[in-house]
Amino acid sequence: MSFIQRFIVLTVLAAVIGLVVLARTRRPLTQGRTESIVAVTLCLSTVMVALLVVGVVSDTLLRHVAQVAPFPLALGLLWQRSEWGVAAASPLLAFWLLVMGAIWLFLLGLARIVSGTFTPIEIALTIVIAAAAATGLVASYRRGTAVPGFRRVIAIAGFALLQLGALWLSTQPFIASR
Repeated sequence: MSFIQRFIVLTVLAAVIGLVVLARTRRPLTQGRTESIVAVTLCLSTVMVALLVVGVVSDTLLRHVAQVAPFPLALGLLWQRSEWGVAAASPLLAFWLLVMGAIWLFLLGLARIVSGTFTPIEIALTIVIAAAAATGLVASYRRGTAVPGFRRVIAIAGFALLQLGALWLSTQPFIASR
């Protein structure tokens, strides 16, 4: 299975996780739910910043900037307290949680979904990213969304595909070789 095929599988799994997280019935915006949006925003921001730090320490910043390209759009929706923000964030969080899991499976010698060499700082950042992504998914589940079912599916699938496209873009020679 090629690199991109593996990440297509991860993207589909991320979309499914996003759908499961937000499968609950629609919820109106309430005070407690606002706190959940803040938590999702903080978690998504943490994942984005940690991925950019990985880019700095591994001297692959441009590649990581491309990989986080969907994050500003999702963060913009969250900052506006838009109902679409949680639907946008959940597949991004799920995707990076799965990628961090794949890295740890490789590090532990259990599976070779990804490969490479990882410095101690990068390994520590995988823990930060995974923890923030998992926490953000829990907050997304608690928050729910009032986006109607079919539109919710479209938003989740759309952001999952944006993330896959960003990852694919980051592997292109004009970015990966810089």
